[in-house]
Amino acid sequence: MTNGQGQHENMAGKSPDTLQYLGRNLYILGWKIKRRTNDVSREPPDLTLLARRPLYVMSGIIALSSFFLRQPLLFVGGLLVFMITFVPEMWYRYCLRELVIERSPVTKRAEFGEKFEVRLLAENRKPLPLPWIEIADEFPEALPVQGKRLTVSAKSERAILNNTLALWAYQRVRRRYSLLASVRGAHVFGPARLRISDPFGILTREVDLDVRATLLVHPLVAPLERFNLNPNAPFGERKSRQRLLEDPLRVAGIRTYAPGDEPRRIHWKATARTGALQSKVYESSTRHTLAIFLDTRTYTHLHMGYDPEIAELAISAAASVTRWALDRGFAVGIFSNGAVHAAGMDEDASTNAPGTLARAMPDAQDDAQRLAIEIARYSGALRLRIPPASRPEQMIRTLDGLARLLPYHGTPMFAVLEGERPRLPMGASVVYIGAEALVDVPLIVALRRCRSHGHSVSLLLTQGSEKVQDDTVGSLHLTGLDTHMIGGREIWRGLVSDALGSYTNRRATDPVRADTGDTSTETTNQRDSDPVSAVSERIDGQRDDGNNGAKSTDRSFKETRALVVE
Repeated sequence: MTNGQGQHENMAGKSPDTLQYLGRNLYILGWKIKRRTNDVSREPPDLTLLARRPLYVMSGIIALSSFFLRQPLLFVGGLLVFMITFVPEMWYRYCLRELVIERSPVTKRAEFGEKFEVRLLAENRKPLPLPWIEIADEFPEALPVQGKRLTVSAKSERAILNNTLALWAYQRVRRRYSLLASVRGAHVFGPARLRISDPFGILTREVDLDVRATLLVHPLVAPLERFNLNPNAPFGERKSRQRLLEDPLRVAGIRTYAPGDEPRRIHWKATARTGALQSKVYESSTRHTLAIFLDTRTYTHLHMGYDPEIAELAISAAASVTRWALDRGFAVGIFSNGAVHAAGMDEDASTNAPGTLARAMPDAQDDAQRLAIEIARYSGALRLRIPPASRPEQMIRTLDGLARLLPYHGTPMFAVLEGERPRLPMGASVVYIGAEALVDVPLIVALRRCRSHGHSVSLLLTQGSEKVQDDTVGSLHLTGLDTHMIGGREIWRGLVSDALGSYTNRRATDPVRADTGDTSTETTNQRDSDPVSAVSERIDGQRDDGNNGAKSTDRSFKETRALVVE
């Protein structure tokens, strides 16, 4: 969360994404760059310190008056005023120097229902002790912290984790918090506010740390049986209309000769060995392709909002079907009408540039349909689009895209289908996942057009609270499309209950319940026993062993953000 680099250090494995001007130096990748001498711009004076200048004058007047009036107590009073003025100001000026604060999740991705750690490190690298430090860190409210109740934030869907600690000279404090990945999404940690006070509590220094870390919680992946699908043939047993092409250079095996086999297919060595004609079996040069079209809408009218449980059930079904298909060697792609959450994205690998849906339905008769296709064309850079692939990283890529998917305000799904259909490989299977109430005539026409182009079509429909019109149900039966009902809220609640147990519907700001099995937050306070050795020690991000035989902790986290102020 927090950002920055220490003076005279080059921390391996840390590359801050932002630059902050702090004090007189600019830190870039751990290297200190001094200000240019010809830079006439100066920092504005601190009004807090300017307001305390009369106190120095007052202490001097009191001390001088003690000589004229021959009153030693006046000199002591002047000295006391000076100390009360000088000591807090010294802490105010130098408290942020050589101070390192790091906060980072130990991972960038988490599975639904998985527990993960967020580590906080505060380190004072100077002889000046810091008796009171408060770190108010913003956490996502949807992710509960084990054994700790967070403070409600003024921002929506955010919570505040308050840490109060004291750091002596050359002291390091580590704290670990265990969180539960109970809600799918791209969750942002940060920003934070750092407050430091002097021993008397007179002056308080505040710094806003605006560097964030993003954690992706993947959607829930469950066996297909939980969605009322046959795991052996979830979309039914049917013969493909397109014959798979064979590669004659890759021989997979041999079989008995069948009438009609070409002479070049005969395996003569096997024939001589067995005494009967044998034919070669070639590997397929093409691969089965599964194109999943995910409709994130749950109601027919946008003003009704969206049903989060029905939307999450559809997203979970899409992730589960993707896992099933990739395990069986399919090339899987996923296309959705929902936008993606851009937090923490260096580049959006799952979307295309504007114009990806340029070849839309040429024979659209209705102006409204043409307008919807144009909107889908130019929103291609915002919505989720992952082309079919069978590489091992395709599953992670798909889960990352589904984790970022925003389940509301989607474009009409028929426009997405018409735009992607020309790009689908020959013989690809099309699987539509969406709400039953949203299957309308334009969508059925688009699905039938896909089937007429040689694609097998299946529908996995969720059942929400919105009633289905009779003519829509009749249209489903008339089309002859392969349709499966995967359930509604009860199915989703059962999946979540099995994955989370007693943590179901728990938020970070909810009271800690005794039956959740929460344990207190683990706090590790590591101090260097010898200050001299601590000064000579190079703190360059290497592993550091603490007292009491604590296990060394690797500080070179990938998502670490540090703040060093001088």
